[in-house]
Amino acid sequence: MTSAHLYFFEEGQEYEFTVHSRLKFPPEDEKFLVLISPFNTRHLLKEKPFENYHLAIGRQLKCRIDKINCTGKIFLEPEHPYYKEHAVYDFPVKGLERITNSGGIIELMLVVEDCWGKTVYINIEGEGQVYAGEQTVRCRVDRIKKGKLYLTPVNNMQYAVAYEPGLEYVFRIHRIVTLAEDEEYFELIDESANVHYLRKKYYTDYHFDIGDSIKCRFVAQPAAFRHYLEPVHPRYKIGEQYDFLYSGNETYVNESGEEIKKIMVTDGSEKDFFVSCDDFAKLQIEPGSTIRCLLKNIKMGRLVLECV
Repeated sequence: MTSAHLYFFEEGQEYEFTVHSRLKFPPEDEKFLVLISPFNTRHLLKEKPFENYHLAIGRQLKCRIDKINCTGKIFLEPEHPYYKEHAVYDFPVKGLERITNSGGIIELMLVVEDCWGKTVYINIEGEGQVYAGEQTVRCRVDRIKKGKLYLTPVNNMQYAVAYEPGLEYVFRIHRIVTLAEDEEYFELIDESANVHYLRKKYYTDYHFDIGDSIKCRFVAQPAAFRHYLEPVHPRYKIGEQYDFLYSGNETYVNESGEEIKKIMVTDGSEKDFFVSCDDFAKLQIEPGSTIRCLLKNIKMGRLVLECV
């Protein structure tokens, strides 16, 4: 964590915020809402994804802490004015559409509309005949992220599986599949023939291929469109120490107006990683120097490091 106020918040929990004001940032004059938390901290929220929420100044707004990333940035998800996660609704059908994914495979997508007429894509490969001619389809809202709905037809819900947090399990990569608009996943099959999905974009450096058997650590309760499996890294192991090359510092201002400094390191690849360090000011290092780091965690392919 980069600031004491982050300890007030817990990922997945909801808090009441107040819409304080609006801001525009150059060069494109992108609009943001300034929200005040119950702890009197300020947070920025892009307005465009929530333009139908009618977020007037002075309004009380319930937001979920969707994520706190490695830099301490807090991602908020305002409560949808109509839909609730895990609830079931009828959606008007616009039609069927075929797309070609990055693996060159043609997939069939069911296109539906939400309450504001926005399109939502649902993968129905192999089940096109089920929805042909249907005017509406009943779906469960599995996730709402940046105002976007992630839906699963009620006749295609996955059954629950029981895993123990922290343990590793073996999966086979069956195929690449597009589950939502522009979002590709690896479809994984476990030893009991259960199906799981892993967001493809986080693991390009792992060089996964169709048919590979991979080990994944179970990190959270299974839920559609959420991150609950973390593949074992091909190079690094949690709890071990490694030397990284110092690549510079990054300074930014957080939501509370505090100036935050972070060390950046690299392992020689194109990626840079943030490093937490309590004695930042005492470090006398130059680009190209090595820093010994403890690997605290790996989340969505990103290394969580702490200097030692």
